[in-house]
Amino acid sequence: MKIHFPHRHFRSSRACLLALVSVLAGCAQYRPALIHPAVSASALMARRLDQPKLHRFLIEMGVHPHITWSLHALTLVAVYERPELKVSVAAYDAAKAAIIIARQIPNPTLSLSPTVNATHAFPSPIKIGPVISFLISNLGAREAGIAAAQDRRQAARTLIAAAAWRERASVRDALLTLWLDEHAARLKRLDAAYATTAADLIAQRVRSGMLAETALAAATETADTAEFDATEAGSRIGVDRARLAATIGMPAAALRGVKLGFNMFSRGPAPPLSLPSLIRTALVTRPSVVAALARYQAADAALREAIDQQFPGFQIGPGYHYDQGDNKFIISLSLPLPILNQNQGPVAEARARRHLAAAAFDQVQAHVLRQIDSAEAALRGSRTITQSAQHLVTIAGQREQQATQAFRAGATGRLRMVEAKRQAVLAREQALTAKAKLLHALAHLADALHHPIFEENPA
Repeated sequence: MKIHFPHRHFRSSRACLLALVSVLAGCAQYRPALIHPAVSASALMARRLDQPKLHRFLIEMGVHPHITWSLHALTLVAVYERPELKVSVAAYDAAKAAIIIARQIPNPTLSLSPTVNATHAFPSPIKIGPVISFLISNLGAREAGIAAAQDRRQAARTLIAAAAWRERASVRDALLTLWLDEHAARLKRLDAAYATTAADLIAQRVRSGMLAETALAAATETADTAEFDATEAGSRIGVDRARLAATIGMPAAALRGVKLGFNMFSRGPAPPLSLPSLIRTALVTRPSVVAALARYQAADAALREAIDQQFPGFQIGPGYHYDQGDNKFIISLSLPLPILNQNQGPVAEARARRHLAAAAFDQVQAHVLRQIDSAEAALRGSRTITQSAQHLVTIAGQREQQATQAFRAGATGRLRMVEAKRQAVLAREQALTAKAKLLHALAHLADALHHPIFEENPA
């Protein structure tokens, strides 16, 4: 038997179909984003400090690159070029997407259960009709899930600041290493020159019979060793510049002929005066502490969500049935019965994760304080060493001056003056080693406090 539906039913069906098509058209679509290693490799090797996009970025950040590139400008280059910060930003975007997931309302479910009654063909054997079910979730659990996602987003956002600071610290350390090695290479070259001159003077005395051959052998060995040390120190410069280039995300060729600024090191930065205040601030506001706190808050919200999920909500399903010629409107209601379990497993897991997050927060805060105490102790020790080294430089300088005056007055020979000059160079090398320890201790203190101790010097 044929069933005849009124024309208005077909109009309504077409309207529903069009509405469904329009909704589906608004869904996200996949667009391929391929990575070509050869293309990215060519772009990486072609990076330079004078590329237009980088230049515009630096200007937007308030930096106008000139002839000299200092810590501030190079840090911005690292932020622009290196992938580490981009990874942190991508993690933050993923955390933001988790908030969308937590906020979204579950889609309704459309159910169709057509049946045919073969024994009753009149007025119609067909029973058909849609039922649309809506999930009415527990509002408390939903709000807790959103709060947990927001706290995770805050943790990810804080780690962006931590990544940016690590970029700055890496650039500072690479720049400091290059500056120290350049100074060390100059002193080593000067020491080698004096050692060679002393060996030549001793050779003259040996030939004139004033000294034995053993004195020349020892002087020659000293000169050869000094020359080797100077060559080795000079070879480190290229390695240091390559390391600095890698730190800012550039190939080594990008720094050829580029003048770098080292004023923040040569001026001798002083430690902060309000150190106790900075320590308290670091224990509260350092990105690692803030991120650990946000993760604990997310774990706390997740526990609240798990507890509220003991009563997850209910489903309501209004619908319509064409039941063998009769129009029937129905409404269904389904409610889970928490009699076999009350979500004990997820609640226990969430409670354990909150305990874990609390312990992790304590661990992070203790680690920060340990870093600060260690850096402060290293700074105190390096100050003492620096003062001692400076005292040696002063004494060696006085002896050099006395030896020079005596040589000019004809009281001593040139060899005594050269040896005094070489001892002064060796004292300066010791002072440079002590200053390196002091600068590294200040750098570690800056990292522990998350406070810039080295004065910025924008390019």
